[in-house]
Amino acid sequence: MNLTEENEPNLVRKSSVFASLLILSGFVLAGMFVGQFFAFLGLFPLFDYSFEAIQVALTNPIGSPKAKAALLILQAATSIFAFILAPLLHHRLVDRHRPSPLTTQYETSVVVLGLVFLLMVAFMFANSIVIEWNMNLDFGQLSPAFEEWARGKEEELKELTEYLTRFSSVGGLLVGLVVIAVLPAIGEELVFRGVVQPKLHQLVGNPHLAIWLAAFLFSAIHLQFYGFFPRLLLGALFGYLFYWSGNLWYAIFAHFVNNGFTLVMLYLYQQDVTDLDMEATEAVDWPVALVATLAGGFLLYQFWQMTKTKQPYG
Repeated sequence: MNLTEENEPNLVRKSSVFASLLILSGFVLAGMFVGQFFAFLGLFPLFDYSFEAIQVALTNPIGSPKAKAALLILQAATSIFAFILAPLLHHRLVDRHRPSPLTTQYETSVVVLGLVFLLMVAFMFANSIVIEWNMNLDFGQLSPAFEEWARGKEEELKELTEYLTRFSSVGGLLVGLVVIAVLPAIGEELVFRGVVQPKLHQLVGNPHLAIWLAAFLFSAIHLQFYGFFPRLLLGALFGYLFYWSGNLWYAIFAHFVNNGFTLVMLYLYQQDVTDLDMEATEAVDWPVALVATLAGGFLLYQFWQMTKTKQPYG
């Protein structure tokens, strides 16, 4: 058998994987459209069946008392249809011969979940160094147009995030936890770690390269260049939690802790319970960052020791 004949099965498999990723992208885009359609159906009664009132609220949310509810409904619908139902449908129709990303042959340990919680808290403090460095990057001389666009986008999203995460009651916080922490944790991990990362592994043949490529895509879709690198590290961390354990629920829980802990701390800050502002872009003091980095490295090693498997993706 010559080399051409030997390589043909590999080429067929890789083309099949690439086609599967393209189909997944189509499902996600379709899910966004369907989710927004159903969200708008739900918004009509809220705005007395006025399409113009909905447009005004979404264009200028801070000036509309009903805009926060509208934005949360839209975000929830997008998470459900584009990032949860779309990959599950993709699995049902395209990857039906493979186990679902949400199923695992490995035990989900409460002890390991506790370790992941501590790991994520340590990571958030350690990552503040990267957050401050990324925010201070200046591309004005290299590309003024890009600098203007990136800074404008960052300010726009920052203002929107501050608006959505300003809670006046525990009930509002609980709704925020579901929409901003639970649903994105399940959906984004299902797409990027559960489907995209293993398929990139099949394409490139290197699990570490696949983890970082999936993390790159995960960070890029948020369209926040001045938060790109800390989110890249976050995505890579989620990727290794999944790769080492073969259990997507650990990555989902880590994602939830990252978002949920931030929301809870923001609420406590707004209620003057704590002086720690999770929205600040300044790094913590270097002794704190150093301790957090060392603690995070130790906890990550313990996670690897407790969960490592021979066939991570089943």
